Amino acid sequence: MKSLLIIGAGGYGQCIKEIAELCKYSKIDFLDDNNPNVVGKIDDLNILQDMYDGCIVAIGNPEIRESIVKKINHLHTLIHPNAIISKSTSISDGCVIEANSVINSNVQIMKSSYICAGAVVNHDAVVSSYCQIDCNSVVASGAFVPEKTKVKSCTIWIDR
Repeated sequence: MKSLLIIGAGGYGQCIKEIAELCKYSKIDFLDDNNPNVVGKIDDLNILQDMYDGCIVAIGNPEIRESIVKKINHLHTLIHPNAIISKSTSISDGCVIEANSVINSNVQIMKSSYICAGAVVNHDAVVSSYCQIDCNSVVASGAFVPEKTKVKSCTIWIDR
């Protein structure tokens, strides 16, 4: 039985939970400071994390996400079964790759970045750590997305 602890039980946490279910995780719990329907607060991470196969952070703010990721022993990546990912792509720990996203050849997705539904990361691009490539956005071929950047929905990132 695969188990996952999601830090953040808000809207994005629910999205991650659904992806985890599709990835055959059968025990999925949350930590959250503002939700009474969770197994604990974020400060409980050190006590609870070893009771799960892995953890993932579902918090959009990249500064907060980074501070939590640094405390996680077993950071997991989730890839929706309907994502299209080149075999030459490198995806680091803690990432979420949502449905209908396309990641082409020789792409690097760094630690704890989110590639949202319908996004395209074209060949030879680099998405640095703690980024969010939002729904239906495009990272152009060869582009570099700096750490903690949010590429907004329906936009094109062409910086090189």
